[in-house]
Amino acid sequence: MKKEEKTSIGKEIFEFLKVFVISAVAVLLFANFIAHPVTVVGHSMDPTLADGEYGFTSVIGAKTGKPERNKIVVVTMEDPKTGEKAEWVKRIIGMPGETIECKDDVIYIDGKAIDESSYLNPEYTAMQKEQFGCLNKYFIGNRTQDGIPIWEDWGPITLGEDEYFVMGDNRTNSKDSRDPSVGPVKESQIYGKGVFVLYPFSSFGLK
Repeated sequence: MKKEEKTSIGKEIFEFLKVFVISAVAVLLFANFIAHPVTVVGHSMDPTLADGEYGFTSVIGAKTGKPERNKIVVVTMEDPKTGEKAEWVKRIIGMPGETIECKDDVIYIDGKAIDESSYLNPEYTAMQKEQFGCLNKYFIGNRTQDGIPIWEDWGPITLGEDEYFVMGDNRTNSKDSRDPSVGPVKESQIYGKGVFVLYPFSSFGLK
């Protein structure tokens, strides 16, 4: 092989490696500072977001702006037993300094009942109420003698200066801030704002 040919091949390899490295760095920067891929796991956000839906959450939005009430966020949670981290998709319900509670299946913030009609699907919530007899109460277990589910009101819970109360839209099937083992989340745990669904295409769009 001639010297010129070896030089040409060497340049091509170098150019390929340069493009590969630049592309990899760009992807890493995009995923860690601009938008991060997220897959919805479980049914806690039905029917707003379904199990298996894939898209991106805005990392830069979480870093540059304050969390907003009623908005969907991606929260980083840590298992207290294993230390493993997971990303949960939830909705912000309560803001710092507020007192939130559930009385007779109605959520109150600072003593005022909240209106969630702008984001909760009325047909789905009606189905939940018919099936479970409640919507916002928290499931604490089954009665030992007959196995009947026990749902209870919760709170009042007064949030700290850096605490947010998050819940899933599928209230009867969501592990969230109502659970004492989870509780309110801090702003530092809010990793992303919103979820832009890419797949399936039938769900394409910002949630």
